[in-house]
Amino acid sequence: MAAIVLAASACSSNSEPEATPNEPVTKFALPHHDEAELEIERKITEAMPGKIDPPDATWRETKSGAIYGEPDKKPLIEMVCNDGMVDVTRNVASDDGAKALFAFVGYRGILRLKVENDGAAWHGSLRSDDPLWIAVTGGPFYATVAGGGKVISPASSIASSVITGCKPEADATIKGAAVDTDETA
Repeated sequence: MAAIVLAASACSSNSEPEATPNEPVTKFALPHHDEAELEIERKITEAMPGKIDPPDATWRETKSGAIYGEPDKKPLIEMVCNDGMVDVTRNVASDDGAKALFAFVGYRGILRLKVENDGAAWHGSLRSDDPLWIAVTGGPFYATVAGGGKVISPASSIASSVITGCKPEADATIKGAAVDTDETA
């Protein structure tokens, strides 16, 4: 028992005053930030999860959806509405038939989309009404897939409108939807 007390007392610092049972808790002040520093911190915390990559990439509307990338270059990401499904393409080559997850990481969620490579690009689809699309529609996000690096996107009303405006045709069945098998006729 004496060895434990000696070991414990050897670990304590003599520079700190010992508190007595009747002393109040010691208070200390945190460093004060001026308004300019607080504004900078606010902007940093509200900023995107990194710089836009590449810096001149933008979202642009297409006839059937939206593309993200640099002007006059192959798009980094393509989104197309197809009968209630949002088809996504990440234009990065890999082994034909390779499978991976294409992660969209946003402030309000994470979407991990199953994709397959055809030798030229990664392709995957997800129902437009899936709540995980909030990763894309909820603000800035980054997207990453095996061998594709990280694409950092600003918040985009164009990408959001592809997802939120993607509805199945009136006489179509959404792929992956539950089938009603009510046979009460």
